[in-house]
Amino acid sequence: MVEKLFRGRFGTRAGPGNSLGSPEVRRRHLVAGAFVLAVGLMSQVAGARPAAGCEPTGRDPAGLRLGLVFAGGGAKAAYEAGVALALRERGVVPSAVAGTSSGALNAVMVATGEAERLAALWRALRQEDVLRYRAATVLGGLLPGWLALVALRDAAGLLDPTPVRRTIERELDLGRLRGSPIRALVLAADLLSGEARRFDNATLTVDALVASATVPGLFPVVAQDGAWLVDGGIVQRAPTLELVETHPLDRVLVVVAYRSPPPAEPGLQSVLERAFEIALSREILRDAELARLRHPGIEVHLIRPSEPLAVRPLDFDGERLGRLVDLGRQDGLRCLDALGYDRRP
Repeated sequence: MVEKLFRGRFGTRAGPGNSLGSPEVRRRHLVAGAFVLAVGLMSQVAGARPAAGCEPTGRDPAGLRLGLVFAGGGAKAAYEAGVALALRERGVVPSAVAGTSSGALNAVMVATGEAERLAALWRALRQEDVLRYRAATVLGGLLPGWLALVALRDAAGLLDPTPVRRTIERELDLGRLRGSPIRALVLAADLLSGEARRFDNATLTVDALVASATVPGLFPVVAQDGAWLVDGGIVQRAPTLELVETHPLDRVLVVVAYRSPPPAEPGLQSVLERAFEIALSREILRDAELARLRHPGIEVHLIRPSEPLAVRPLDFDGERLGRLVDLGRQDGLRCLDALGYDRRP
């Protein structure tokens, strides 16, 4: 293949005094051909369009199979609930929806057709509905130096997952999910194998949903079928590729709920939070572009906050989260209008 490529580009052909059978000449040809091939591939990638952000395509949305992807982000996932509300208001029903971390519950409640209930949940959410500090964590924090390390060394997690489990049990309607025509995909990560664990309408459980939101270190791992399950965002922050490779779709909306105000000063916490958010955002954008390159027949659009989300990942305060829901709804409606979903039911 490389020899053919080299001949086509440079007109080199085998013959007297120019034999590709000569080891040295053949080596040079192969090196040159590999270089040309590499340059060609890089130019293709460089020339590829970046992942679009709800740019009009002129396609009639009627009949298009739509996918929806939620990447979570702790409390920031309230923004995703607003986008779900916008779809509901426009009468847009996705064919499939995927999510990880806190976006997993959003995905499931969209699959069960409960966007209004989902938005109401985020508006009323309190910290005690999601997390509680363990006694050992509190005690360890009061101890000096190495004593704190000893106290926390064998802790399964810094936070008690009981509140979030109760919230999921209260809000999750497994029966409704089993019978829904909207396909759901939830990812968790197996710490032992390093692989993703996929759950769908038929296999999702409360444990799987808790696992998808289990940030390692903060919450204890969820043991299931010999696996140690944690936050699916470890293996795929926004499961765009998984969704398009497991469901026939024509268009995908990827909701990126990561945009915080720039830090006022370079303190330790602000620097770490900012760096972490940038890394996650870049991963989501890269995976969206990869999905477009692998599946050029599928439109991939990004919905991003039009203004900073002024909450931290563990800042579960319903009043502030309600503002994120409102912003997500506004941005979602704007995106749907651009893509032609402007007919209200």
